[in-house]
Amino acid sequence: MTPQNSSERGIALVMTLFLMAALSALAVSLMFLSQTETSSSRNYKTMSQARYAGEAGVHKAINFLLNSYTSPSAFGNYDLTKSPVVCTSGCTTNSGTCDISGTAPTGPCVVLASGMSGVTANYPDATVKDNFTNNVQGSLTVGTASVGYGAYAVLMSMRSVSTYGGTVKTIQRWRIVADGTVSGAMPATVEVTAEIDQGVDDSDTYAIFATNNGCGSITMSGNEVTNSYNSTNLTNAAAWSGGAVGSGHPIASDSGGAVGTNGNLDLSGHVDVHGTLSTPRTGVGACSAGNITAETLSGTATVDNGIIPLAQAKSYPTPSAPSPLPPTTSLSIGSGTICANLTAALALPVGAVCSGTAGNLNIALNGTTLSWGNVTLGGGASLTITGGTNSSANFNVNSFTMSGNSTLKLGTNTALTMNVAGQGIVAPNNVLDFTGGTFSNTTFDPSKFQILYAGDATIKMTGGAAAAGTIYAPNSYTEMHGTADFYGSVLTSKYNDTGGATVHYDSSLSTKFKILGNKLMTSFSWKKY
Repeated sequence: MTPQNSSERGIALVMTLFLMAALSALAVSLMFLSQTETSSSRNYKTMSQARYAGEAGVHKAINFLLNSYTSPSAFGNYDLTKSPVVCTSGCTTNSGTCDISGTAPTGPCVVLASGMSGVTANYPDATVKDNFTNNVQGSLTVGTASVGYGAYAVLMSMRSVSTYGGTVKTIQRWRIVADGTVSGAMPATVEVTAEIDQGVDDSDTYAIFATNNGCGSITMSGNEVTNSYNSTNLTNAAAWSGGAVGSGHPIASDSGGAVGTNGNLDLSGHVDVHGTLSTPRTGVGACSAGNITAETLSGTATVDNGIIPLAQAKSYPTPSAPSPLPPTTSLSIGSGTICANLTAALALPVGAVCSGTAGNLNIALNGTTLSWGNVTLGGGASLTITGGTNSSANFNVNSFTMSGNSTLKLGTNTALTMNVAGQGIVAPNNVLDFTGGTFSNTTFDPSKFQILYAGDATIKMTGGAAAAGTIYAPNSYTEMHGTADFYGSVLTSKYNDTGGATVHYDSSLSTKFKILGNKLMTSFSWKKY
């Protein structure tokens, strides 16, 4: 039999058709991929524009809160026990439950809003609301599209802090939400969320600190000593000399009596600093204008724990002027002064109550502020100031002089702030002179008697059996007289003691007085719609 050969004619055409189909599919895939990449790039560009717009809204809100907004000092309109803070009066919505879990806050949340769809401001101050609305929104044309942003801020927490230097500050934490929106054929919206907060730190306090940066910023001679105790331990009888709680005086430790200065420490005689010296200066020995050394020691004077170098000079804020500003008229209180004399002189605010006998007066301020001019307390008179119905007492005075073994006392459970104005009194004149008498704070908690002074005139102090207080006068010149004890802390421009007083630093002051940190963005996130 003869075999038959199969015909293979046309196979090339079939293979060509298959190859063309494959190439066509590949071409279509490449075209689709190209379109997808183009669309993805366009979407990324649009989403980036929306996100940057949202970030702009956040930063506009932060800028307003940092630079154009004043925190409230009275909290009667708010419930601070809740987070977010709840508005209790003066707002559009004062009742119900505050809820920030949805797309917009609802209920009595404390809200500032600007240019955010569906979000209504709920803040008790109309001026603040309007300013936020006018400043925290905007738009920008990008090609054929428009990029816009708006934001709202919710008050998450709020509290007041007494800072070192006597100023009461309000700190807040805000949650800020902003939408960035791109309009046009390819719209996009991105939500950006951030929080800003302000930290509170312990203050940096010393037995003595002088802000002056020259020679002899702190000068001590004779038999002066610095050491320390802790007033929070004084509920324990073992912390007192004399045995029983509340008798005698605190037992101090020969350590912890640190001093500091931006300039030079000059010690002579038998002075013993039971602690460290903090200063940005270096070297020891003679000090001159062209060579300001850290310390100059002579005799048997010592600094027990050496020098702590500071990276730079320390700066302390000047305390605020007294409010209300006291008068500059003279007021004398002596052994014959009775309450009727003060009332007749209009020297007592409405609500304050004066009691006691001639030369032994007790003033209960009951939440008011005592505002006197140039006061002289003499003739052995005793003046006791109490908070009355309020544990805090504010005493604004232009100047204060004690003579004739007079005494200024703190009442029981009273924290007294003496804010000195010193109008018309400049260095080297005296704005405070306690050398003819003494002040008494039997709690030995120096945070309960604060002397604040912004000017540069002289402060003359003396110790005593219960002289416990803090002096905050970063621009003043302070002299310590006598050999008696002083319990607390002194912050001044220059300090001089030639009498040999002992300064007992209360180590608990660093935690009782606070300083505010910078306002920071503590969280940041974003999401797209």
